[in-house]
Amino acid sequence: MFKHMKHVLFWKGTVAIIAVFGIIVVMAAPPVSAIEITFRSFSGAAAIGPPADDFAAKLASVTATTLGEKKKVTFSKILPRPAVPKEFKGDIVAAVEAGGPLAGGKGFDAAYISGSSLNKAWGFIYNSGVPFGPNFDEFLGFLYGKTIDDGLATGLDFLQRIIDKRKTNIVAVPIAGSCHQGSGYFMKPVGDAGSMPGIGLKGLCQEKWTFRYLPPAQYVLDRACDNLVKAGVIPKKNIDFVTAVAGGKIVEEINAGNVQAFEFATPLDDVSVLFKNPERNPGTVKARYLHFPGWHQPFLVTYMIINKKVWNKLSEAQKTLVMTVARDHVAASYGENLRQQGAKLQEILNANKKDTDTGNDIVLVRWPDSELTLLNEATIQFLNDVAKDESLTKEDREDYEMILNAFREYVRANNNYWKVRDVPSSFRCTGWSDKWTK
Repeated sequence: MFKHMKHVLFWKGTVAIIAVFGIIVVMAAPPVSAIEITFRSFSGAAAIGPPADDFAAKLASVTATTLGEKKKVTFSKILPRPAVPKEFKGDIVAAVEAGGPLAGGKGFDAAYISGSSLNKAWGFIYNSGVPFGPNFDEFLGFLYGKTIDDGLATGLDFLQRIIDKRKTNIVAVPIAGSCHQGSGYFMKPVGDAGSMPGIGLKGLCQEKWTFRYLPPAQYVLDRACDNLVKAGVIPKKNIDFVTAVAGGKIVEEINAGNVQAFEFATPLDDVSVLFKNPERNPGTVKARYLHFPGWHQPFLVTYMIINKKVWNKLSEAQKTLVMTVARDHVAASYGENLRQQGAKLQEILNANKKDTDTGNDIVLVRWPDSELTLLNEATIQFLNDVAKDESLTKEDREDYEMILNAFREYVRANNNYWKVRDVPSSFRCTGWSDKWTK
């Protein structure tokens, strides 16, 4: 008798109407209400911290406008920034997996993180790509374009698929973008700086310097020096690396003689953190040679990770708006970030000009192409070796290979265009003037 049973389900407003055997049953839809999600931030630096607050404000405004005040979604930063509870051993992802007040856990309901925090093995690819890899707009093609499974999935879909495969209880949402960083404040220039000859990579590797250089750039630079030793170009590598030093303490560490070279961030971040004190900045503690290009980090994308129990409290409309506003804000925050960099770089170059000591002026230095070639070779070696790193779990290595192969396939398909699209730097903006300015 049930063979010919028919039923129909459709929604009208906020009720579900079900027709079974011609009998109409009316059911209320799941209630949708405003939700406030608290999140822990990871940085207050100018180019990294404020974009999370801007995303939260934009999302609250858009959801209130489109869904009404009673259904808006708010992300509220926890102040002051709490430490990750001890039971999570510093693992911010684990703390969000456990959830906070909304999820009934002892961790956080959401956290704003560097993408590197997603995973020790492969997080850097989604955070800042790879040294000498795709730049920001090229990475967006991977992240939001249908680059996986013959055009069936985006790079972001791929990320969430891997997270779900590992039964990690989070949703990862990119919310902000930032541009190329500088590639190091050093006590001596690698390339020529006016009358000061550059020491080259050979000289750098033999300096008794301690670097604050974060992975993967640390591994690449270290490997490049090892290659010079192995090839007999230099007798010994003398540089060493220190565990990450908080931004506000780097200058003090240099002044104390504990660090001699470091990479930090963009000019906007550098001004907000390293140049707050005119008496004590990289130039006044002798680390005055600022190197470009940012070979080690072509861009930065930062993420809001959200506990799945909290995520599932949102309606489909609310989830859609979270993802849509986030995608919009990745581009908008990058634009806002980029527009400030020129003025901030000039501020850095002028920082110590007012005193009589020319020996503390910040000097721009370009890495010679020959040295960039050596670093690029070391990058390929590093990328290939991660898949064989026994300090990583088998699952991490397998996921790393999947992501890197997908990324490489995307690059392979597009690199012939990327290589020809750029105007040679010697022509770019040449002869431009401000003749239209009064």
